[in-house]
Amino acid sequence: MEIHNKANRIRLLNFSTPQMRAFHFSWFAFHICFFGWFGIAPLMAVVRDDLGLTKTQIGNTIIASVAITILVRLVIGVLCDKIGPRRAYTWLLCLGSLPVMGIGLADS
Repeated sequence: MEIHNKANRIRLLNFSTPQMRAFHFSWFAFHICFFGWFGIAPLMAVVRDDLGLTKTQIGNTIIASVAITILVRLVIGVLCDKIGPRRAYTWLLCLGSLPVMGIGLADS
């Protein structure tokens, strides 16, 4: 039985199939998101000094970021079931870009 429109081989350098395009867009989006969200950690000393943050405030920020990921994972799971993973992932990227851009605008 031949299955139409299904990937049956992995050809990493072939961008002509929708499966490989989706694969490459997915890993690239994940890569960008990873550096966007976790890029602030190496700069924490600079951010702490610029914003005058205390150790307690930094600790609360870390706790809040971990806590929110638990809630977001639950919500994204429900959204993937309701609207599909492509739309859920797209909206997650769009909404997640706002606080990442906001980091650059923070001054107090």
